[in-house]
Amino acid sequence: MLFRRRVPLLGAVGMVLLGATAWASEPVTEAFGGTRALGMGGGLRGAATGGTGPLQNPSGMSLVQSYNLEADYLFARLRSGHLFHASIVDSTSAFKLSGGLYYTYHFDDPPTPPSSRGHEAGLALSMPFGEHVAVGGTVKYLHLTGFEAAPDGGTGGVTFDAGVTVRLLTGLTVGVVGNNLRKLGLSSAPMAIGYGVALTMGPELQIVADGITNLTAEGQTPLRKGTRLSAGIEATLAKKVALRGGGGYDGVTQNGFFTAGVAAISEAGTLDLGLRQDAFQNGSAARETVFAASFRLFVPQP
Repeated sequence: MLFRRRVPLLGAVGMVLLGATAWASEPVTEAFGGTRALGMGGGLRGAATGGTGPLQNPSGMSLVQSYNLEADYLFARLRSGHLFHASIVDSTSAFKLSGGLYYTYHFDDPPTPPSSRGHEAGLALSMPFGEHVAVGGTVKYLHLTGFEAAPDGGTGGVTFDAGVTVRLLTGLTVGVVGNNLRKLGLSSAPMAIGYGVALTMGPELQIVADGITNLTAEGQTPLRKGTRLSAGIEATLAKKVALRGGGGYDGVTQNGFFTAGVAAISEAGTLDLGLRQDAFQNGSAARETVFAASFRLFVPQP
């Protein structure tokens, strides 16, 4: 049974949460997709397994059978922003139903007001249909104040994501997801469509290409509609160390960027580090530096 005897663990994980931030004009609550994804260009929508699923494409949780606990911390330099995130994902159900719970709290303390802070919590479910197709959805609640609140004073509400992942060939998967399909009028939650492809060559190598297109441009900041495109790679050495790299172009901020990451792997879990650095500037948005760290715990199956 999904989350059997494990749901109480969510409370223990939630006790470590305290924090948030924003890219230059693109809030991290929208951009953050997990520390592992950050190191691979920021996108894993074609293979959003584990804790990446509720954040990027809930249908991806059904790609592998596992039970993961994850806790992430992120720091963004420009607005002195901090984000803490935790999730539980269980894809071991005998009914092939996968589920995830997550919570994020963020705040920033920029040199010049206004600041912002907020909460986000979500429940994600995924169901495979045969060996080649999985569908999933995430229902989430946001409460944001300050810089990220809506111009009319709105602080958030309930919205949802819906996605599908298709296994075209062995090791080749494609994912498509609609984000924030109920409009909230928040810069941190634009209505968007995401898409990605992942080529997995055994446990040693994974190559991804990813994109997300904002369909709305709302909030306190002068946001634009735009598309962020990226690509990345992960190479695992001797099942002990994973090296990651990637880069892309963000059509919202009009900045190019590169990313890097590393992970120490054991049978019990992984320690992940990730970095994103804007490399050149075409628009008015300043160049951002973002650092993230996470710990993923793999719970043994009975």
